[in-house]
Amino acid sequence: MTRKEIALETFMKGRDCDKAVFSAFEKDVIINPKEDKYIHNCEFPGLPHTKCGAVSGAGCVIFHYKENVGHENTAEEMWQRFKDEFQKRYSALNCSELLGYDLSVRKDAMDAMEAEAIKKTCPQYIEDAVSILEDVIGLSDEI
Repeated sequence: MTRKEIALETFMKGRDCDKAVFSAFEKDVIINPKEDKYIHNCEFPGLPHTKCGAVSGAGCVIFHYKENVGHENTAEEMWQRFKDEFQKRYSALNCSELLGYDLSVRKDAMDAMEAEAIKKTCPQYIEDAVSILEDVIGLSDEI
C-alpha cells in the first residue's frame, strides 16, 4: 500500500486532512502516544490561521521526522521547500482559498457541505501533500 492510499483511506474514514497526511508517515516517524494527541495543534511560522489541513499535517510530519529520525536539512529548510512546492501547484496554503469556502463562517461551512466541496477537492490536496513530502524527505512512495 502506498502512502497516498493510506492517507486517502484515513480521510475517507472521516479523519481530518492533517491526520490523513500524518497517518501516511506514521511508520516512518517515531511517535509516542503523548505526541500523537498534539498532531492537530501543529502551528508553523508563515502559515495562515486558516491553514489547509493537508499542509498542516505535512508540517507535523516534517517536525517529527526531523526530531525523531534526523535529516541532513533543517526542519525549516524542509518546511520551506514543502510550502514552495505546494504553493507552486495551488497558489495558496489556506483552506478557504483552496476550497472556495470559509469553513469558520457557518453559512460557508453549510454551503461547502451541500456542495460536497471537501469530499471533491481535499483528496487531491492530501495526495499532493504526501507526494511533496516524500520528495522533501527523500522517501519512495512504497512503504
